[in-house]
Amino acid sequence: MARSTTDTKGRKRVEQQARRKQAQKKKLIRNGVVIGLAALALLVLLVSTWPEPEAGSTEAEAWDLPALVGDGRYTLSDFNGQPTVAVFFASWCTVCEHEIPEFLAVSQEIGDRVNFVGINSQDNGRGGGDADKWGITGEWPIAKDIGGRNQSGLSVETFGARGMPLTVIYTSDGAVAHIQRGGMSGQQLVALLTDLGLLS
Repeated sequence: MARSTTDTKGRKRVEQQARRKQAQKKKLIRNGVVIGLAALALLVLLVSTWPEPEAGSTEAEAWDLPALVGDGRYTLSDFNGQPTVAVFFASWCTVCEHEIPEFLAVSQEIGDRVNFVGINSQDNGRGGGDADKWGITGEWPIAKDIGGRNQSGLSVETFGARGMPLTVIYTSDGAVAHIQRGGMSGQQLVALLTDLGLLS
């Protein structure tokens, strides 16, 4: 009789442990589904509210920015005479991780027909390591945005960026030809430059 009671208690304990494990497994699955749905909803919200690319005005902010590293300075007028692509980036920008290496490949392919300049913005000048990692250090002039909140005077106050990346394309005489708020591929950049008549 005692052995039967012990066996019954043992079975009950094993069944309780199995039920607890099953409940924990269901809870983990349920939490994973909730987190996945929340992430999907956030992604949909970001995509649906991302601003459309637009053509800029014919007037350009005559910017004068310090170099990201060192004592030099870069001005918009330094690039007059050829179309210029100003590529704004930040160390926290995940889209930049894919976009900038593609832009670098484009700049190397088209050579000196179009100028490229990188501008670290909304970042307090912390993008030097990323510029090195992406290979644009030494390939492009790299400036640091200044003014505004969190070093964003040019990107936010002039071009209305709500995040990164931001790409501003200038004509050879320094007029704004296009403002791209949000990412694009290297192929889209080439098509855009061609459509704007800046790349033949």
